[in-house]
Amino acid sequence: MLRKTILITCLFFVYNISAGQAIKSQATFRMLKTATSLMEAQQFDAAEEFFTKGLQKAKVNYDAYCQAFAYEGLGNLYSKTDRTELAITNYKSAVRIYRSMGLTVIADVVETLLKSQQGIGEMYAGIEIGAKGIKLSVIEVKLSKDREYDYTLISDTSINTDAAALSYQSEKESMDAIAVLWNILSRRYKIPSNKVHIVISSGLKQELDKYNKVEYFANIIRPVNLDPAIKITYITPEQESQLSLLGIVPQKRRFTATQLDVGSGNTKGGYYNENKIFIPVTFPLGTKSFQRLIESKTDGGLDNYVKTAEDIWRDSLKRIVMNEFFIKRDVRNRDIMYISGGVVWAIVSLMHPESANYNYTEIASQDISEFRRLLSTDYDNLIKPDLSFMADPAQAKVSQKNIVRVLNTYDKKALLAGTIWLDELIKEVNTANPSKKFIYAKYAYVGWISGYIIKKVTQQYTGLVN
Repeated sequence: MLRKTILITCLFFVYNISAGQAIKSQATFRMLKTATSLMEAQQFDAAEEFFTKGLQKAKVNYDAYCQAFAYEGLGNLYSKTDRTELAITNYKSAVRIYRSMGLTVIADVVETLLKSQQGIGEMYAGIEIGAKGIKLSVIEVKLSKDREYDYTLISDTSINTDAAALSYQSEKESMDAIAVLWNILSRRYKIPSNKVHIVISSGLKQELDKYNKVEYFANIIRPVNLDPAIKITYITPEQESQLSLLGIVPQKRRFTATQLDVGSGNTKGGYYNENKIFIPVTFPLGTKSFQRLIESKTDGGLDNYVKTAEDIWRDSLKRIVMNEFFIKRDVRNRDIMYISGGVVWAIVSLMHPESANYNYTEIASQDISEFRRLLSTDYDNLIKPDLSFMADPAQAKVSQKNIVRVLNTYDKKALLAGTIWLDELIKEVNTANPSKKFIYAKYAYVGWISGYIIKKVTQQYTGLVN
């Protein structure tokens, strides 16, 4: 079971205007508000006294709202102090009273807190329709004790199609694939329709836009048995970059870190500026497209291949990258960058094989440069890293299996092309802040669709203030 943690700020208290009318004693409410402030100040013993006394007064006054508020506060207090059973008991009382008063929004929020104590999550699913395949991600979302959203990737299934061909056959293949994945969701996982999201990827949308066929495609590939409540939507490259950051970068670093994904066809990422506006960073080249460019300009041996790649960088690509980073300076200035992509996976797998099971692995820019050097000077030893230092045979087996996957995916020239492109990019990133920390995100390949689901989860209470 794949696991990745995403930190998301949660709205704990949702107030309803009618609640103010239901409060029978402002003195009791002030006592409970004092308890809340004491709890936030880590004064747990004093907070418990105020909550308990306030609850007693609320019961004497038959003040239902203050009773619910007190139970909720005690639930939060016991959650913070690891008294799980007491937290569950008090949350249940709070939910029951809030629902009896018709305060459904706050009852739903507290029920989420209750489920976090019980270890119960909510199941969501995303189906990504890409140019070369359709991928299903089933995710269980939980709110942790620390009020952070964790998600577990329950299933990651894909069906190869060729949607970008834009032919009758490719349209039928796409429709059939969605029907198969929808049957898996509805029969095996029984996920409700309002928690299933079907999205056309930005790369496929770009192809469809050339012929103004986005809406047509979304309609023609819709299976007959798909629930009418489920819409097939699409995202732009900028939205995909933003959602990838949401799905990859922990909440506590969302507005201070940058993110860059080196894909096969392009390289994209971005960051939030000081006004919390997302600034996309994109380049038209990725590992595979750079390799094709190199091969179009050389037919010589390996030395000539490397020289051609370096000439292409120096003569044209460097200026493009420098201009993008000059305009979007925070890419260079920030202290942390989350990086992902197949070539990053390959470098981490071979240079740090012990990290095969890690969700996040910190790597240095020197690791990338050294990997580039070893590709040309010591390839045979590079692809056979020593695993004898691993005490756990099971861990060594996982690492070896991961290395085999890398070598089955990339040959030497593909690794060279991707690493040269990545190394030169990182060198430019490091010009203003050479102490920058780079973190590889293992499950970035489901980052944007996970970000899409997480965004839906966190927006469930917006727009309800009235």
